Amino acid sequence: MSTLSDQPAAEAAPGPSTDGTPVLYVCHGDDGGPGIHPCKRVHEALRAAGIPYTSVVAAHGSPIPFLRKGSRDDLEAATGTRKLPTLVLADGTVLVHQKAILAWVAAQG
Repeated sequence: MSTLSDQPAAEAAPGPSTDGTPVLYVCHGDDGGPGIHPCKRVHEALRAAGIPYTSVVAAHGSPIPFLRKGSRDDLEAATGTRKLPTLVLADGTVLVHQKAILAWVAAQG
């Protein structure tokens, strides 16, 4: 279902993946962070809904904002935003923030 990548957003193709699955940009590679963390919550929601997606790490190092490494220039170039999590749908629609992504996931079921 999901594919985790340790590649920064700059190495990912902007917009939707080439196979039509949504691309989820997150702040760390796994979803082992705190249960309330937005990136973890959207990973869980997408998996629970059975929605295939590709995950791209756009801010490395930690789910805690002030401990992350690197800039978000590449994320902004790929998605038009510096906010995480961000989901880019197959049609190019960009959903920013946990609430918008979770609402989209809920509407798919």
